[in-house]
This record gives sequence, structure tokens and C-alpha cells, in this order.
Amino acid sequence: MVLFILTASLLGWRFDVVPTKSMEPAINPGGMVVTRPVGMGDIKVGDTILFTEPHIEKEARICHRVIDIKQIDSQLFFQTKGDANEYPDPDLVSPQNFIGKTIFYVPRVGNIAYLSHLHATPITFMGKKISVALLVILAIGLTVIGTELKNMWEWIFRPHVKRRQEILKKRNRGLKAKRRRERVLAR
Repeated sequence: MVLFILTASLLGWRFDVVPTKSMEPAINPGGMVVTRPVGMGDIKVGDTILFTEPHIEKEARICHRVIDIKQIDSQLFFQTKGDANEYPDPDLVSPQNFIGKTIFYVPRVGNIAYLSHLHATPITFMGKKISVALLVILAIGLTVIGTELKNMWEWIFRPHVKRRQEILKKRNRGLKAKRRRERVLAR
């Protein structure tokens, strides 16, 4: 998973926390959308895309569904709308504002980052901005992977120690069960 996230980030994939309810019920606030860069010609009506809004803060990103594709002066533009919104977005998504296609959504993963505002704190790594939330998730993942690698190492190179630990666990379980039986019989 860690290798996937690092590789995907280097390939331009984005991991963004969903802050609003505009795409409910398909995409809920606090979830995380994963977006990959694609050509505008690869987008079809019904696809969910990530883009920047020209009239909002420069870094604000929006994830909405494409409801129409228009070609103006040999350039593609998208008409978008949030699933929960009553009306389409007022501006067309231009090639300058288009970021990529949302390929999947992970519910609730972004809650930790969103609530602690870690998603808004970027760190530049190899020329790419990466959120602190992503780094926290990576650290937790690396810890779990490291622990499992240590266990595998011990099973491979020190099997006698691991076998002894398993024997002691079984013996302790047997002793606990025996004590429970004795207490039940004593009553």
C-alpha cells in the first residue's frame, strides 16, 4: 500500500479529502477521492472529475460529475454538477482548470485528516506537494509492515524461538481452561 501511494504520487495521482456534501450519496464528506491525470478526450459524460474553480481560492479543488461535454474552438469543456446539487455548476471546466479523473473513493479515510486539518498542510517532497495526512497514513502503514516483516524474519531465521512462543501460548491457554473448569466444579 505504501509503495502504491508513493508510486501513484510520483505519477501525478492525487489523494484529496472530500470537504462538502455536494456529491452525496456517491461520495460523502470525510472520504478520500483518488484522482489520476488523464487527457480530456478520455472523459465521458457520467465520469467524476477533479478540477479547480476559477472564481474560488487558487488551491480549492472540486470533485463533480460531468453532465455534458462541449467543444469550443477545438478545445473540450465540461459542464459539471454535484450529485446532490439542484443546478449545474455555473462555469464550464476548461483545460486549464482540469486536474484529472476520479478513479475511486475510500469512505471515511479522510476524516482524521479533515478533522485535524492535516490535509491543508502540504510538504514538498521531490517537487510534489504531499499532505501531512498522507505522511501520517504512510507512517502507520510502514509501522504495520515493519512489524510483519520482523515476524516473518523470526519465523524464517529463528523458528525455534517462535515455536517456543507458540508452545507457551498453548500451555497458558490450557492452564486457564483447567482453572476455569476447577472453579466451576468447586461451586
